Amino acid sequence: MGLSYAGVGILLFNAPAGVAGTIPTFTFNGITIKPYATDQLDIGGFPQTNQPVPGVGARGGRIRNGARVTIHNQIELGGIWDFGPAPGGQMRLFEGQISYIGLRHFVFTAGIFKPSFGLESMQAQGDTAFIERSSISTITRNIAAGIERQAVQIEAHGKKYHLALSGTAGTAGPGENGNQRALVFRLVGVPVRTRDLFFHVGFSGEWVFRVAHSPGQQPTETFSDYPEMNVGLTSKYLNTGKINLRDVGAFGLEAAAAWKRLLFQGEAYEIVANKAVENTTQKLHFSGWYAQASYTLVGKPRSWKSRTAAFSSPTCAKNQNSMCNGTGILEASARYSEASLKSASVDGGQQKAWSANLNWWPMDILKIALQYEYGTIQGGRFPENFHAVLSMIQIKF
Repeated sequence: MGLSYAGVGILLFNAPAGVAGTIPTFTFNGITIKPYATDQLDIGGFPQTNQPVPGVGARGGRIRNGARVTIHNQIELGGIWDFGPAPGGQMRLFEGQISYIGLRHFVFTAGIFKPSFGLESMQAQGDTAFIERSSISTITRNIAAGIERQAVQIEAHGKKYHLALSGTAGTAGPGENGNQRALVFRLVGVPVRTRDLFFHVGFSGEWVFRVAHSPGQQPTETFSDYPEMNVGLTSKYLNTGKINLRDVGAFGLEAAAAWKRLLFQGEAYEIVANKAVENTTQKLHFSGWYAQASYTLVGKPRSWKSRTAAFSSPTCAKNQNSMCNGTGILEASARYSEASLKSASVDGGQQKAWSANLNWWPMDILKIALQYEYGTIQGGRFPENFHAVLSMIQIKF
């Protein structure tokens, strides 16, 4: 058995072809092993709020390590363990899946993984323009998709399309209930794709026809999120508390337009929940949207990947592993988002947030981010008006 590996010059997992990587990929007898890591240290907090909060802190926001294996370009295996957040987080299996990729343009997957749903959700956490996703993206994907989800999925993808259909259950890990049942789908098309111009449009949906419940308890669901950044200091200002539900679904539109170094993207979602009220049903409607723009100041701009129908991080056009163009890769972004969890008798709050972010990659596996956010939460349990600053150091490969 001949074992071969290389450092500089070998392709890094999740990096576009032709981009050198620092972390080696190991190949022997048709089997490829690619180490995986997404390790983040978040430092920051809320210097100004209506309600007293602990201020500035630090935590390991995500500590995920493992490997992905490809066997003869037919089978993919993923084994990744989640050690965070730290301190105080519960360790659990982040990904344990098997995929058949031997049929061109098709992928069949089963296990614990992230089903295809929504543009921002399908960007790997280390590839997102902001430290955390928009609240509406987080809330909707956590209904029946998102990370650590028990699921089966069939997908088809090409240069101008991505289609996926999934059957999902609960999430993996301590304290989780796996008896939820749902269907998830995503349809994406690329009507324009030229050297300088790119358009992406899509539609995602999910429907939970059996809401999770413990033995002897009513089926319930909670819709909530932190204020688009979290160092373990804040409550979930957006929070409906537990709602007795018969079923729940979410549907959304996604769009993106890229022109040279500039990328615009946005999504809008509607959540429809049927609340059980004695012998009747009360229909609840929650909603939200976001719009953001990113500009690559130094480096090769974000590229679209058909497998996820989402955008990767910027890379170095000069095939350098460190200090691209002598400065490292630089990207600036701005975002506005809204999320409303107020409907009928339920008031989980209404959030509006403005964010600005600067990302710097001194090395291909090292990202340093600085984000400012201003937000307001009306209604709900914690009406709030806050300014927040968060920095992040990330190693990802």
